[in-house]
Amino acid sequence: MQSQRIQPIGELDKVSWFPFSDEPVLTGKWYVPRLSDPVFLFPEESPDKKWHLFAHSWLGIQHFVSNSGILWEPMKLVQVRGHSPFLHKEKGVFYLIYERHGSTIPFVEKLNKVSRKNLVTSSHIEMRSSNDLIVWSEPRILVDSKDIPHAKDYLSAPRISHPQLVAVTGGYRLYFGASTVRLSDSGHVCGRYLLSSFSTSLAGPFEADPPGTMMEPIPNDPWRNLGCGRLSIVKGGDGFAAIQTGAYWDSVRKRTASAMTLLYSSDGLNWRLSEKPVVLVPASRGWASQYITGCDLRYKVDEGCWYCYFSAIGEKKYGFTIESIGLLIGKDPVLRKPADTDGELFS
Repeated sequence: MQSQRIQPIGELDKVSWFPFSDEPVLTGKWYVPRLSDPVFLFPEESPDKKWHLFAHSWLGIQHFVSNSGILWEPMKLVQVRGHSPFLHKEKGVFYLIYERHGSTIPFVEKLNKVSRKNLVTSSHIEMRSSNDLIVWSEPRILVDSKDIPHAKDYLSAPRISHPQLVAVTGGYRLYFGASTVRLSDSGHVCGRYLLSSFSTSLAGPFEADPPGTMMEPIPNDPWRNLGCGRLSIVKGGDGFAAIQTGAYWDSVRKRTASAMTLLYSSDGLNWRLSEKPVVLVPASRGWASQYITGCDLRYKVDEGCWYCYFSAIGEKKYGFTIESIGLLIGKDPVLRKPADTDGELFS
């Protein structure tokens, strides 16, 4: 997004987090039971001065709009088969970056042999642009999974996912997940690795960052010993911070889970866990009691607080797994005036 004054991100571990409600702020319909990986815009950033949110369902990327950030109305399906959207704004233009695959949509598409033969099934990261969030350009491929060695791993087909673009010195860094792991007790699928690449141009080409910067599951890490999940990264004057939704074995509940944990980095490549890492763990029961799957973290200057929309799984309905979107509000106990803050959320 465009430059925005925020608190130094090194103070994120001092923030106290509060759920806006015990219930989600956005749920799907019975025929669209899962909404995942939200990304949003504050009204001051959007062309129509409304809140905007994008998330994916089993159909693709869906667009929602709100006057309050709480009550959301569906707009339209932006991209069929799109997954894990991310928004970047530069010089008045919005860029929607997402994973796309070519698999058929269950119960919707019945392809004949000819069209199925021509269906592109590889996973890749695309980008589309818009001036008004309504009309979007044709997609441009940024990264193809076939070019990423770690994307296949043990899978039958290579997979990359969860892209995020961050403007850095000299260009742009594109973060994304590679390969997946299916958790044995639930069948839930989580991103296995996290990689990054760099380009001097927004349109690419993107080249892999140096070896050794890849994030992978660590057996003795309490929060990502099974999978790395995804990152929601913020950039500030004092470095980078990220909320990670990794997968781990919950030794107390004796099952797999995922939580939101806080990481820091001085260069955006090498990450360390915060001394107070826990932002949110699954609830004991209810709509967010199993897996927290993704989030988008932003600072609202005029309110002096952080907004974090997140997706989570916790229950079934009509035989389907339900995934909904909730909202966390983060406040620093020692509130600072916006004029005293430093850094940039996005460039």
